[in-house]
Amino acid sequence: MTDTSIQTVTAIQIGMMRATQPQLRGQHFKMHGCVEAIFEVDEVAPPLNVGLFAAPGRYKALVRFSNGREKDDRTPDIHGMAIKVLGVAGDKAHPDAPEGEQDFILADNPVFFIRTAEDYAIFMQSLAKNAPRGQPPVEFIEHLSKTHPEDIAVLQGFNKQVQTSPLSADYWSQVPYGFGPDPAHACRYRATPRAGVATGPAGAGHDYLRDAMVAGLAEGAAPVVFDFGVQLRSDADAAVIDNPTVEWAPDYVPVATVTIPPQVFDTHERHAFGEALRYSPWHALSDHRPVGQVNEIRKVVYPASQTERAQIAPLGQDNLRLTEEELREGIDDEFKALIDKLARTFGFLSNTKRGRGTHTWGVAGRGTARFITDPDFPANDFFTFGKVLPVILRHSSPGAREDDRARDGMAASVKFFSGETGHDGPGVLDILMNAGRQLFVRSIQDFSTFVHASPDERKELVRQGLMMEPELIEAYRIRGSFLDSRYHSWQCFEFFDSAGTRSYIRFRLIPGDRGPERGLPEPGFRAEGAPSMDPVPDDPRAPDFLRQEWIYQVKHSEVRYILQGQIHPQPENVHPDHEVLNPARAWNEIHYPWRDLCEIRIDEPILDNEAVSALDMTPNRSPACIRIPLATSPTQYASLGHARALVYPGARAVRAAAEKPQNN
Repeated sequence: MTDTSIQTVTAIQIGMMRATQPQLRGQHFKMHGCVEAIFEVDEVAPPLNVGLFAAPGRYKALVRFSNGREKDDRTPDIHGMAIKVLGVAGDKAHPDAPEGEQDFILADNPVFFIRTAEDYAIFMQSLAKNAPRGQPPVEFIEHLSKTHPEDIAVLQGFNKQVQTSPLSADYWSQVPYGFGPDPAHACRYRATPRAGVATGPAGAGHDYLRDAMVAGLAEGAAPVVFDFGVQLRSDADAAVIDNPTVEWAPDYVPVATVTIPPQVFDTHERHAFGEALRYSPWHALSDHRPVGQVNEIRKVVYPASQTERAQIAPLGQDNLRLTEEELREGIDDEFKALIDKLARTFGFLSNTKRGRGTHTWGVAGRGTARFITDPDFPANDFFTFGKVLPVILRHSSPGAREDDRARDGMAASVKFFSGETGHDGPGVLDILMNAGRQLFVRSIQDFSTFVHASPDERKELVRQGLMMEPELIEAYRIRGSFLDSRYHSWQCFEFFDSAGTRSYIRFRLIPGDRGPERGLPEPGFRAEGAPSMDPVPDDPRAPDFLRQEWIYQVKHSEVRYILQGQIHPQPENVHPDHEVLNPARAWNEIHYPWRDLCEIRIDEPILDNEAVSALDMTPNRSPACIRIPLATSPTQYASLGHARALVYPGARAVRAAAEKPQNN
């Protein structure tokens, strides 16, 4: 076992933990529930009356049930049961372990597919490379085929379990632990549910395992009881200890019970409590010390990831208008599954592009916004005439192409700050805008279909009308300068005036001279479903001409913009699929005129790559007067902004963990 292998595993694990956003565990980050339990030790006969099992006793315990990697409970996976026994007495296996705690880390597969630290490092490298694309760890499989080909079947079957309820499954420790002072004694643990636990049908919904736990522990239900057993070997040499890929022959002997009484655990407070808990195989008595190379790696990885999680606030979670719980409340299983899919896709894009998954290449600058709010604009808590706030503005190419000569759209995002922190911190309002008055799809389901389609399939989507060619063409620009375009928010937001009356608002950013829209494609231009295209062959301009031209203008000229708002009164019987929320249709500018909000001046380009990398924009960051409309289904018009608010923070976290320097 080498320090290099341990360092490799630790670094990748922390990166995976960051990518869960908010920063949760790198593994087993989806918790079904954290419940209170009683761990009762039986009268145990020799040679099993060791350590915690030396004498009968009754202890309080906290049990956390989880998925290994999947967010959708209907997808086969490995599932976890982590037991924290409280109030135990005895010498600790590790000096940094908390006093009075004994943790048992279990999963619903009796064996593990990794033997050594080297195996672990190769697996984690391969997982980090392939998992975001939904691919198996190819390099690790090749490694096993050369070293332990019999372990390939163990790997392939490791995460194929489908549970009906976390309360009705068997769980094993997989890897061995010491048992008493004799180094030849080692054990494995098992938790086996007794019959009679209420379960629902497997695969009923995206979060059906949590729902099954709620039903199984509802008021009036019988307590759920697990028998806790020990499987002891007295011939545990290194060959035995470092081969968790095979089951042992001795039977498990019951030594304790885990009793979970009926209780209410599905609350925000209990969820936060469960996420804050720290579990580790090294939270153990010395008589139950972890042994073997896998546990030696865990000795370093667990505290490193726990420290990271505790010290760093969740990236991109500051000053958000709606919490993740509020955003997920009420959405159907189809919507949840689509969010999971898009999160994986944009996480993969952020990894492969080593930067933003879309809008990768751009340019940013600092400046101020002077509020010139139109007198007819509704009074509110943010857009107040005469106020001056710091801002950062970033232009980008939506197609994520590095070459500015590419035929593409143009984008502008503005971050407002409170004025108390200058240009530092998360800001108080982010507005994300693109060239073109509207989007070329109607919902997040249509957007996902577009994202995951090939170029030929996108042509067919245009023919079917799922992608709208005129709207897509309108987003293109014959690009000469970022200063030439008008930028629109596409999606609308709920807007609340000072009296609490709700209407809807869209934003646009226009050049400071209020000039006309420039750079529109010629009448014969056709996109055929392509969101961007290669440059024309004879384009003589530099590959970064757009960025350099904007930087030059900021340094040597006056760069001004006008931010405007368009207010639409709330229609009668508004709902998530109401036409007012359709991102593919612009509002009538005569009936709903654009009104000035503020003048933005940019006077300093941001040339520090790290500063641009840290810039975080999300449509869910806003003051009280602005809020994302919420959907329940991915087919609804409101689903686009709703989904972006859920997907963007995860992609931001993946980007934060990507290799430096990043592409900007």
